[in-house]
Amino acid sequence: MKRLLTPYLRKVGLRLGFERDWYLYIVAAIIGVLMGLAAVGFILPLRGTEHFGEMLRGSQYLWLIVLLGPAAGGLITGILITVFKHDGVGPGVTSVIYAVQRRKGKISWRIGVRKWLASTATIASGGSAGAEGPIVTIGAVVGSNIAKLLGTGSQHTGTLLGCGAAAGLASVFNAPIAGIFFVMEILLRDFSLKTFTPIVIAAVVSSATTQGILGDAALFEVGDGFFRDGLAFSVTQIPTYLILGLACGLLGTLFVRSLDGSERLFAATKLPMYARPLAGGLLLGVLGLAVFWLTSSDAMPKFYGNGYPMIQSIIDPSSYFSDADGTVLKDASPILFGLAGLALIKLLATSITVGSGGAGGLFAPSLLIGAATGGCIGYTVHYLGWFPNTSPAYFALVGMAAMVAATTHAPLT
Repeated sequence: MKRLLTPYLRKVGLRLGFERDWYLYIVAAIIGVLMGLAAVGFILPLRGTEHFGEMLRGSQYLWLIVLLGPAAGGLITGILITVFKHDGVGPGVTSVIYAVQRRKGKISWRIGVRKWLASTATIASGGSAGAEGPIVTIGAVVGSNIAKLLGTGSQHTGTLLGCGAAAGLASVFNAPIAGIFFVMEILLRDFSLKTFTPIVIAAVVSSATTQGILGDAALFEVGDGFFRDGLAFSVTQIPTYLILGLACGLLGTLFVRSLDGSERLFAATKLPMYARPLAGGLLLGVLGLAVFWLTSSDAMPKFYGNGYPMIQSIIDPSSYFSDADGTVLKDASPILFGLAGLALIKLLATSITVGSGGAGGLFAPSLLIGAATGGCIGYTVHYLGWFPNTSPAYFALVGMAAMVAATTHAPLT
């Protein structure tokens, strides 16, 4: 009966004077609502664990959680890999791209369930990964299976898959345009109007649904004082931003190769697939504990999890200045060494987490690495007195975009 649903909807639409595939717009809106609710269910547990981590600040047992937390998440992820086996190829978005190009948009529901549960376990336990890649996969699974339920053709299956993926990314970032362009630029490689319109509807409805529940706020809010009087961009700064772009490009290349090398290294250990995330979690825990002790910290390592709080700090102008007017820079050594070290450790930690089989995306790590790189270069420029009428936070913001473009090969997104 489900195979007759799509022809029936088309027939009804034609009788009412609608276009042949009018029903796609309604389905796109439904997918948007579903993904908006799914994003809320995905985001809230991660926020809860961040809050829990803050509550543990100064605890005498914090070092034990730093050491064993990622391993616990890796163990759960390994179990999920064993239980929810599927025929997907590669991690996360790779399976979605494969489904679009080789399987006519058909993607198993098992991929979505495993990705949801495993990503939550990985990121919540301190694994260095992001939530954006998983929610794209979850959305693609929802869109693909709704297309299967309706019995649409292969062309519309890809469109509805794209609706789900764009809706998921739009909800997590509160950025419908980013979700739209990511799907059309990376997943579908189709900018036709018949594909564009349903994806726009799904992304906007999803973002509105999520923000209606969680509140209408940007993922990284810069505040009213970010673009204040006296700080501006000028054409003479372009060479510096070119240097920033080059630095992010080189780091992006290193990041991708590091991920590939880590995956090969864990594969060479001959450990079973279910045991690799556990091994990666233990290795990450050792790295986290080393940083925890060397820095005499009383909080969770800054490179654990998705890194959103640290990104917010880096793009805050007050992080670089010791006065309210933004004219007196803080001491150089702590900032420069801190940001440079954070970028490199985040790169290494993400390579360990994802390369070992941990579930999660690369968007958030890329944003943190880019922000740290941009902040480092921006502070140096300001410290040398080249462009005193700017802020290192501006460079951090641009660095985020540059690093994402370098790692995803998606400059429009």
